[in-house]
Amino acid sequence: MTAFNIEALSEVIAACEATAVEASDAFSRAFDQKIQLKLGDGSPLSVDQDLADWKVPGLAIVLNVESQAALVLISEPSGLLPDWYGSPDPTGESKLATLGQELGMTLLPEEFMAMEFQVQAVEDLGTACDNGELGDSPAKLSLQLEVDGTSHEALMVWPLTKPGSVFESAGATTDQAAAETEPAPAQAAAPAAAGPPPAQPTAHPRIGSYSELPSFGRSLLQIQVPIRVILAAKKMKVNDIVNIGVGTIIQFDKSCEDTLEVEIGRQKIAEGEAVKIGDKFGVRVTSITMPEERYIALKARKRVR
Repeated sequence: MTAFNIEALSEVIAACEATAVEASDAFSRAFDQKIQLKLGDGSPLSVDQDLADWKVPGLAIVLNVESQAALVLISEPSGLLPDWYGSPDPTGESKLATLGQELGMTLLPEEFMAMEFQVQAVEDLGTACDNGELGDSPAKLSLQLEVDGTSHEALMVWPLTKPGSVFESAGATTDQAAAETEPAPAQAAAPAAAGPPPAQPTAHPRIGSYSELPSFGRSLLQIQVPIRVILAAKKMKVNDIVNIGVGTIIQFDKSCEDTLEVEIGRQKIAEGEAVKIGDKFGVRVTSITMPEERYIALKARKRVR
């Protein structure tokens, strides 16, 4: 199997070339302008030279490939990013999340397709890459994003060995270290309480990444469940079903422009629209359907004497 480093460069380039149109559309929808993707140079990554010009704010897109990841860097000075990218509203968050998902399916070959992604604004793209810790034999691929005939460069690098650390803030680390070294202010001794101290609520640490989940939690997330996309459905008489043969056309009371239904375990969870990704078919989720709540009345058992 090809290693996810410079060895995979030719496969990554081939995947980008095959899905350049789909990736261009993904960038265009996310950034609200017509963008055309063209590939630049791909080569081994020199951290000191290639990342020297990326010590600027911008958008970092982490495409997780199992325990490693690829990182797409888009700088703010390029002028590609919308004004809201640093503090997006729910609509903006949805656009960025969709962008990360689509790039995970288009910029990487099928054997390295990203199943998880993170998209976030950072103050320093170079530092974000350093936080992710590049692995052995890293590679880079220049992505030329053209707007009105002007080309702007984005950069994809891989592999990152600690993708969950990409968005760690250096400022937070510095503040924490300062708090640890600064002596705590003296407090006046409080009188002894007559009774036991009140119970304090238990603080539960917030899970920040997949790697921080307990082992049983990671095991649950690995369970495979069948997912179905329903184009249309109808009921037919048994007599009509047995007469179905080659060339029979079954007509549905549904427009070809209507949304598709996404089901898991016979439970509808979402609606979406059909999209083409390379030579494959996909569904872009447009809305989430909350499961129906069901309550079962519990009856008291009669006591037998």
